[in-house]
Amino acid sequence: MNGQPPKIVYHAKPDLASPGRLLREIYRDLLFNGRELAWRLFVRNLRGMYRQTVLGMFWIFLPPLANTAIWVFLRSRGVFDFSLTGPNGSTEVDATLYILTGMIIWQGFVEALQMPLNAVSSNRGMLSRLNFPREALILEGLMDLFFNLAIRCLLLIPAFIYFSGSLQWGILAAIPVIGLMMLFAVGCGLILVPFGTLYHDVPRLLSIGMPFWMIVTPVIYYLPNVRPTNLLNWLNPASPLLVASRDLMLFGATEHVAAGLTYGLVAIPVFVLGLLVFRVSIPALVERMVVS
Repeated sequence: MNGQPPKIVYHAKPDLASPGRLLREIYRDLLFNGRELAWRLFVRNLRGMYRQTVLGMFWIFLPPLANTAIWVFLRSRGVFDFSLTGPNGSTEVDATLYILTGMIIWQGFVEALQMPLNAVSSNRGMLSRLNFPREALILEGLMDLFFNLAIRCLLLIPAFIYFSGSLQWGILAAIPVIGLMMLFAVGCGLILVPFGTLYHDVPRLLSIGMPFWMIVTPVIYYLPNVRPTNLLNWLNPASPLLVASRDLMLFGATEHVAAGLTYGLVAIPVFVLGLLVFRVSIPALVERMVVS
């Protein structure tokens, strides 16, 4: 009957005994049952996040701008140097534009990886007191991630016009690649939720490890072609999709189609696996929250 809440059926069998049914329930709760709540949480957070700040939504732009300024300054002082030629020896791109593009994509990856843990920790009271589709928190987090990424990408419009004189059509082709990179990071973050909720060492290790992870990812430098450095970059899950999407933005083509497709295809099952881990583990985690 319309207007009535959906019925919840409890059973003795473990959820993983029927993976097909479990996936259908996750799909329903993520995209239908939790959609309205996710939207309300997104609007609430958006209104309250920058209410008592002077700079307001400029805080979305500030991290990639500040990081870009630091690395451009270090490059101008000769701390590091690299040649920025595109695929097949195309025209060299400006270093500031190259680093800014990498920083915007990297910032999205970092936030996507940390989002599931942040969503659970910041909504502990809601999780322990209310009965609602838990996937609504993940959907709201995805809305936040892609909204922030879209706002940051607005920086690229004046940057492209100023440094290169035009916009590349490859920006449109880079959108699904970046989307897959974000899904991959969210999936990995979902897998870390049970460990990070029980042991606070996990989020602290992530915070400490992120700067080192950025250094071994070609965010501020061109992907090296010598071994074993290039092998380390391709084993790094953040590298292939970041390099492919940035190449598409800057040069309209990429030499790393195979690696990008490989990690792109892996992103979807990793995201689904993360949702399964989240769904199965969240009841025990909520019980632990109530007890503590």
